[in-house]
Amino acid sequence: MKTWYLAAAAAIAFAPAAASAQTVYNTSLQNVNGVFGTSTATTTTDSAGTRTVVTGPGPNSGANRAQGTPVLNQWFQANVGAGSTVGITTDYARSGNGSAYFSQTQNDTGKADLQYYFGGAPIALSSLSSFSFDHYRDAASTNNAIQSMVLRLDILKDGVFAGALIYEPYYTTNGNEPVNTWTTSSGNLTTGNWWTNNSLLGPTNATAGGTKSLADWISGNAGSTLSVYGVEIGFGSGWQGNFFGAVDNVSVQFGNAGGLSSNFEVAATAGVPEPATWAMMIMGFGLMGYSMRRRRATLVIA
Repeated sequence: MKTWYLAAAAAIAFAPAAASAQTVYNTSLQNVNGVFGTSTATTTTDSAGTRTVVTGPGPNSGANRAQGTPVLNQWFQANVGAGSTVGITTDYARSGNGSAYFSQTQNDTGKADLQYYFGGAPIALSSLSSFSFDHYRDAASTNNAIQSMVLRLDILKDGVFAGALIYEPYYTTNGNEPVNTWTTSSGNLTTGNWWTNNSLLGPTNATAGGTKSLADWISGNAGSTLSVYGVEIGFGSGWQGNFFGAVDNVSVQFGNAGGLSSNFEVAATAGVPEPATWAMMIMGFGLMGYSMRRRRATLVIA
């Protein structure tokens, strides 16, 4: 757990999220550029959105993954491995013109997340009232067919960093991820199966007894307080083959404590007008010219 988070959060009052989805535009993402270990990150923005592309030989470890600057109350790029891309683009539009885009083209070096840290005090996991997110897997993906985008809750146990609780659709559906279609995963404290990547909470990596509801994780840590300080969406690591997918409409609600509801979109950009727009402009200029000539003629006659 980074000390910057606790210090920054203490200085910001937590404000409950609005009930309606908040639009997150591609232009709000950071320009993550430069060298991260053996990897190099480049961020570009155009009419199709914003993408952070990471190149390099790997290996797939934290020191070689591109990372945005951690901020509160804002999505940012994180843990982007070699051969991976993350951004907000128009590739797989959902509930508007965009969604959060993810891909890997370099086998097991691939990994990428978008991360969000709540401002203010961490929120009790027991107050969670609902979660949901839309996810998409392109049929062009060649990795294991059960693998899909995941939702993670960043957890503190009695104020100590305790990794994440991870919702991976397969462990609830026990089936392959549908392709070329949007799927919604949703639930509450007592529905769905989550696993952890930190033994402080219990069995890790979906081993025996390691997939259970959030309520079961809470009861399995009886006597301790589990709280949520952030949310992540992403994929990997260690996936074999290529992957192309997306996430949209991320919602994590904590009753009266507020929560998060994000719809990812691409902001309009100033560019060259479309042909139809040019035609309307030319027609408008013509009418303006005709009007001015007629006015001058009227003034002369008078």
